[in-house]
Amino acid sequence: MVALALLSACGLPSVDPIAIPADVAAFIPPDIDMSEVNRDTNGCYFYTYGASLFTVNDDSGAPICLPDLSA
Repeated sequence: MVALALLSACGLPSVDPIAIPADVAAFIPPDIDMSEVNRDTNGCYFYTYGASLFTVNDDSGAPICLPDLSA
């Protein structure tokens, strides 16, 4: 019982969603929760859906990658 109580007290860490520019958000499917969208170390946007990872691509099919402007 004690172990169960200790495990239930441990929650998953919460992560604030990243700011997603409108021109990037336009290419994210409408059924994707924006909390599932992130960027890799090259500044390319991706999202998870189920157990799969997808890149956010523009109209030509190229991944959308933007420089980090907050640095």
